[in-house]
Amino acid sequence: MLKGGSYWDDIPKFLVTSKNEQQSKNNFLSMNFRIRVLLTILATVIGGLSLVLYTTISQDILFDNLSFCTSTNQELILGSMAFFTSAVLAGFIATLIVVKDNYLPHSVISLFIVAKMSFAVLCGQWHGPLWFETGIHLSLIGGIWLGRYGAVKFPLAPM
Repeated sequence: MLKGGSYWDDIPKFLVTSKNEQQSKNNFLSMNFRIRVLLTILATVIGGLSLVLYTTISQDILFDNLSFCTSTNQELILGSMAFFTSAVLAGFIATLIVVKDNYLPHSVISLFIVAKMSFAVLCGQWHGPLWFETGIHLSLIGGIWLGRYGAVKFPLAPM
């Protein structure tokens, strides 16, 4: 028995007064779940495409086919920083699309980077030594997650 003469069994009657209200609450929850899934897929696609776009701009346009064997030391340093910056931007964009507590797009993009690196190892598509290409890809993964961290701390990120 609760204070005021109410019993525990009476509490649900106060919370939901009709079946229509219960159905509208269920529809709201399912719509919220659908929107959340849609935003997760959208953030994964946009984050991945922005990563591809920014790394392509960094590697092919700004530094004219950045490669360990043919580029100077200055180009390698600036190109590596540009790769990392492009990953930070992609992670930031993906986080602004989804809710702060959703890290699934960043996990999928990170798995994509690992799969790309594995595919390049199996097919022999390296443009330099293994340690250099591995470091570039690990900096992409780190940049994705650093961009997520920055967007979570950003005051305009969705709750």
